[in-house]
Amino acid sequence: MIAFLKGKVAWGEPDAVVIDVNGVGYRVNVTPACAAKLPAANDVVQIFTHMIVREDDMQLYGFMTREELNTFLLLLGVNGVGPRAALTLLSVLAPGDLARAIALENVEALTKAPGVGKKIAQRIILELKDKFKKLNFITEPAQQEEIFRPGNFADDALDALLTLGYGAGEARDAVRQAMGLGKTDNVPELIKVALRFLDKSK
Repeated sequence: MIAFLKGKVAWGEPDAVVIDVNGVGYRVNVTPACAAKLPAANDVVQIFTHMIVREDDMQLYGFMTREELNTFLLLLGVNGVGPRAALTLLSVLAPGDLARAIALENVEALTKAPGVGKKIAQRIILELKDKFKKLNFITEPAQQEEIFRPGNFADDALDALLTLGYGAGEARDAVRQAMGLGKTDNVPELIKVALRFLDKSK
């Protein structure tokens, strides 16, 4: 089993990266958030990985942190959740956000991930609620999640930023900062201010 890879970035794709490890190129499936954090081509990167081997296929899935990898493995343990669905969930929700959604039994937050229906979301909550509590993935007060209630300004702005390709974590931070300035009159204004924070973080 390949636990991690350390080598030079050969090239990146929206959902994958090829890492050159001593002349061998490993293609690793990643989330858009992970792809956005990767260094430039020819720079060295270390990425935590999990390999899935099937009769006719072999795939590597990679993450920038062990927390993301552990969350991915937990999701794979849920009946009906495959690697693609698990990766999609982590594309929409960072580990801490996913843990909060599960703790609050927020089915709507989980179904924002393409291909994750209500039944699968409910199963994820049922099977992982206690496991996430033991791992203590929730690093921020749960009440902060309230600003992202479905249908409010913050949640709509977050959806727009995710559609533009920003990672879940950085997008949430930008919206929170914009909300702190009192820019809550309308969604377009909130998105505009949040984008300024995202530009400054580059």
